Amino acid sequence: MIIETFTRIFVDPDAFDRTIDFYTALLSGQVTMRFTYPETGLELASVSSDRLSVLIIAGTPERRAPFEATRLTVKVDRLESVIAVLADAGSEQLEPIQKTPVGRKTRFRHPDGTVVEYVDHDTASSG
Repeated sequence: MIIETFTRIFVDPDAFDRTIDFYTALLSGQVTMRFTYPETGLELASVSSDRLSVLIIAGTPERRAPFEATRLTVKVDRLESVIAVLADAGSEQLEPIQKTPVGRKTRFRHPDGTVVEYVDHDTASSG
């Protein structure tokens, strides 16, 4: 069900490339995804390694603000397979499934209050 979990890093646009380079070196990782999300005014990249994956989200403070309460991004094989598990465990769905440039997403508040984004990616667009 869970493919990968990302901690989220928020930066200003001018720090985007520098932050990608930093985490790539620190984690001995690789950039596994990079895209612009025009509807939100953000640019995103993921750096993945065996030990840690980070999702770097770049935009102005105003553009980032609606996304900063979300603590983690969890990539799953299919959103529908995780939604029932989350609901049965007492999690609250905060938004319906929405299309993104690389697949789909939804957000849940876990019973402990943690807000988590769940995503699945289209095979063709998940680089």
